[in-house]
Amino acid sequence: MATGTPPPVSNATQSGEAARKKQTALDLQKQQLEKLMKDPTKPVNLPAPPKEKTVRPPREMMKNVQGSSAGMCAGSGEFHVYKQSRRREYERLKIMEEASKKEQEAAEFEAKKREREEQSEAKTAKNRARRQKKKNRAMGKGGVQDGTSGNSEDPTKRRRLAADGANVVFRRPGESSDEEDEHGPTPAIPQPTSVEDSGLPTLPPDVKVAEPTQIIIHDD
Repeated sequence: MATGTPPPVSNATQSGEAARKKQTALDLQKQQLEKLMKDPTKPVNLPAPPKEKTVRPPREMMKNVQGSSAGMCAGSGEFHVYKQSRRREYERLKIMEEASKKEQEAAEFEAKKREREEQSEAKTAKNRARRQKKKNRAMGKGGVQDGTSGNSEDPTKRRRLAADGANVVFRRPGESSDEEDEHGPTPAIPQPTSVEDSGLPTLPPDVKVAEPTQIIIHDD
């Protein structure tokens, strides 16, 4: 006895249907790539780009067209010719309008792109000038610090040079100093013959005694 219940569906069929239903765009793209990579040497047929709409130019001369064979109205053939030519003219005008619109959109896009580039260049130049100004300011501060540090080291050196230069006297050949002219030659100071006669403390032989010297520079 037949019953109205459908036959049971196997688990494999259910899993296959579920897998087909759960495929996403990523899965489909993966399948396409696997199919292409099975045979890399096989050429791929790429679809051609869409062609622009064109209309056949109007004829320079129209041939005589006879009327309709039905004979219901006179000159029906001329009416059909006029209707077709008008349709082509409308299509041509529509294509011209679309081309003009595309040119206008392209011009607007180029103008906006140029404006964005100019703004970007102006901003970049402003930032560059700010960085250069900051760099110059930092270099100026560094130079001032170097100058102050150099001056901090100079005082002792300047004092030493000044002390050394105090004994330097510039004379021309054959010229005598004013002090010698006024006071005469410097008298010779008698030196003690021995250390015991001088009454000074005896120094060890290794100690050297510095004697004041006077430098005289003669100009040629």
